[in-house]
Amino acid sequence: MSSDANPQQYAGQAGGPPPQYQQQPQYGPPQQPQYAPQPQYGPPQPNPYVEQGAPQGPGQPPYVPPGGYVPVPPPPPGRGRGPKIAVAAILSVVLLAAVGAVVLFKFVLVKGPDPAEAFPSTASMYMEVNLDPSFDQTPKLLEHLSKFDDLDYDSTDDLLTDLLEESGLEGVDAEEDLTSWLGNRHGVAMWQYEDQPYAVVSLASTDAGAAEDGMADLRAAAGVEEDQMAYTVEDDHVLLVAGETGAADALTAAQSEAGDEPLSASGSYEEARSWLDGDQLVVYWVDMASVGAVAEGMGEEVPEEFLDLYSGQLIAGFSAFDEGFELTYRLFGSEADAWTGSEDLMSGMGDLPASDFAATAYIPENIGDLAEEWTGAFEGLYGGGEATAEATEPSVDAQPLTDAEYTEYLELQTSYYDGTISAEDEARYLELDSRYWMYGTEAEPFEYEDDYTDYGPDFAAIEEAVAQFTDLLAGSSLSVAGNFDPEEDTDPESLFFSAHLAEDRAQELVDALNEYAGEEGLPDGVEVDGSDISYTGPETGSGTLADDARFSDFADVAPSESAIGLWVDLDAAAETYPEDFEGAEPLSAFAWAHGSQDGDGTGVLRLYLND
Repeated sequence: MSSDANPQQYAGQAGGPPPQYQQQPQYGPPQQPQYAPQPQYGPPQPNPYVEQGAPQGPGQPPYVPPGGYVPVPPPPPGRGRGPKIAVAAILSVVLLAAVGAVVLFKFVLVKGPDPAEAFPSTASMYMEVNLDPSFDQTPKLLEHLSKFDDLDYDSTDDLLTDLLEESGLEGVDAEEDLTSWLGNRHGVAMWQYEDQPYAVVSLASTDAGAAEDGMADLRAAAGVEEDQMAYTVEDDHVLLVAGETGAADALTAAQSEAGDEPLSASGSYEEARSWLDGDQLVVYWVDMASVGAVAEGMGEEVPEEFLDLYSGQLIAGFSAFDEGFELTYRLFGSEADAWTGSEDLMSGMGDLPASDFAATAYIPENIGDLAEEWTGAFEGLYGGGEATAEATEPSVDAQPLTDAEYTEYLELQTSYYDGTISAEDEARYLELDSRYWMYGTEAEPFEYEDDYTDYGPDFAAIEEAVAQFTDLLAGSSLSVAGNFDPEEDTDPESLFFSAHLAEDRAQELVDALNEYAGEEGLPDGVEVDGSDISYTGPETGSGTLADDARFSDFADVAPSESAIGLWVDLDAAAETYPEDFEGAEPLSAFAWAHGSQDGDGTGVLRLYLND
């Protein structure tokens, strides 16, 4: 029987559709579809129309006027659509809630505009710091930091207060001058204007008035002139420009350029940023082609060999995950990355013996060409740069530095590296520096044998050795693993090594290694078979690296085509070298994998922490 004891008057037209299917007049925007009702459990009951006042006798069916509607009972609940409709309704609600949460955090709770919108598109470097990018990043950040001594913070405001106190600025109240108005999303960029480098900073603001007062106090406490640091306070952020001089003009120019062509709309930045998935606490981007120009503006010289090796744009993101911190990166280069990698590299690394450290690599087939470029760059770096003053040639009977000369040498060294030394003092410093490294001091003189003339191999010999080994290793796969030792750094009994060469030249490689190893040579037990070389120490671990849950977790996020893998068990390192890890006990493991994606170099680094 009907669950309604007082059925309502039928409101439909005779012979027409039932009321729930009649077209109702709509006002304003069309209404969203209503969710289906929840299914009722138990046998379905028909709810016929009954006209009020109609004759109704005992045992008689309800009176139905002409055109009246009697709903047909639904099918049995076991086979009906009710549960499916209910599930669909639930999923729809969940989806709407998820979309609402994304919108809420993306446009409401993330305090501050996108800093990249405030920077000129010609910026060469950019870093964004977002202290609240999502639901879980900030709690994880604070939780991980709390594992270290003196880094236990209740909020990011406490973190900022601590950083401000560490800066040593006097006369600044962290709560009043900073955290009272500072939001969570900030950025800093390196930018060049009229051949001068400037730092451009965008600080998210929640209170323009407090920001105006706080910035004035901060600039006064920093002791900088207005010509060195200029800023403007907007409704939602503070834009600041700092440089040696001309900061006010640079600020105006930066605002103008960003208004027309912001970094956020730059094609190179936009492409790189869109690749970086997930919520990031820190985003770092650099245009390698602009690095040289900025460095020259700062009075530095970047060798062309460096710029030839690295080109394009680099994007990197730093975030927190359940067990620690992660950094992902990609280099959008103009040329394909040489370290193309293999889909099997990480699984093969997992088969290595369980060890304190492990490394594996797939050597590119063109490693010889790459090594030639690298050694050429090294030669340029080694011989790059010219002294601004000629060194005074040491006399034939030059002697170790006296105590007075050594004191003078240390004083001049400070001004030399500060860049405040005069040309005359620089010449004197270079003379003393040459004598010090050749003869030492009277208290600790350097002593040489009378026939000592071996200063190590010259650059030509280094190039020859590199060419020999790269020729043998081109296209090979290498793996090494072992344990730490407090006396010898590495326990030789625990070592494992394997090499699979592209050609049957394993014996040739062993002979070359023995030649360069000298009298010690390679350890006993090295096995050579065609293109394979292997060595397993007597105390090599019995398990595999994949047995470690941390490594298996890392292997899942490594590039699908990895070329290099590195693993270091920091727990084991801390146990072996406790003095070196004092205060760093929370560190558990470090892992790195580098590979390629669509011809670009990409990689992941993870730092695992203990509970």
